[in-house]
Amino acid sequence: LLLCAATAAEMLAAVPAGGASYTESDFPLLKPVPLRLGKEAGVACVTGVGPVNAALGMGITLAQCSAAGQQLRAVINVGLAGSFDLGRWPLGSLHVVREEIWPEYGLHDGRQVVAQAFGYPQWSDGRQEVRDRLSLAGPAELGLALRGAAIGEAGVRSLTVAGVSASVLRVQHLRQLYAPALENMEGFAVAYAAARAGLPCLEIRSVSNKVGPRTAEEKDFPGALRQLGRILPALNLV
Repeated sequence: LLLCAATAAEMLAAVPAGGASYTESDFPLLKPVPLRLGKEAGVACVTGVGPVNAALGMGITLAQCSAAGQQLRAVINVGLAGSFDLGRWPLGSLHVVREEIWPEYGLHDGRQVVAQAFGYPQWSDGRQEVRDRLSLAGPAELGLALRGAAIGEAGVRSLTVAGVSASVLRVQHLRQLYAPALENMEGFAVAYAAARAGLPCLEIRSVSNKVGPRTAEEKDFPGALRQLGRILPALNLV
């Protein structure tokens, strides 16, 4: 299993220390780190923030694992995300992402980007064409099961952006076009790299803030980081 996160802080929060005393320096950028995940030998990797860094980080990590003879069977991507509706997806809640959308790929008609209007898919394997959307795996597809009520099993839709939404108009526009639950900066890139490598990808996000303008009460980054520590135990990977 390849466990990835955008930052060392997110990785450190997600990995139960057990008998080890991890620090952020134990998870350097773009360097695969051996990590025991339950009964399996795993690899942890910090990709960097944003879709370009995430794609580059995944490419480097997958190549390094292959060169070292490490055969991966799946990718687990964890991290923080903004919520488009804190009433439905509140601060600190954990969610399995079942669809990632990159709303910035396609033909821009002056109002919106339309992926299907653009003549070139990003990739086709002969069975599917990938443009701006990717379906992700659930825990069962990785041979895992969720324990307890820490994580909702009903999957959500998330948008991957390079520019975090900070205006009411931008948020309204994205909600009208895509009806998303969450916004993040790496999910599509990680899932795309996994798909190109033939690996299922499970993504679980902790809500850290409201998407768009927000008050102090509409964000809790330390609390969301703490919630990341519930993911691996819920998947029986500790």
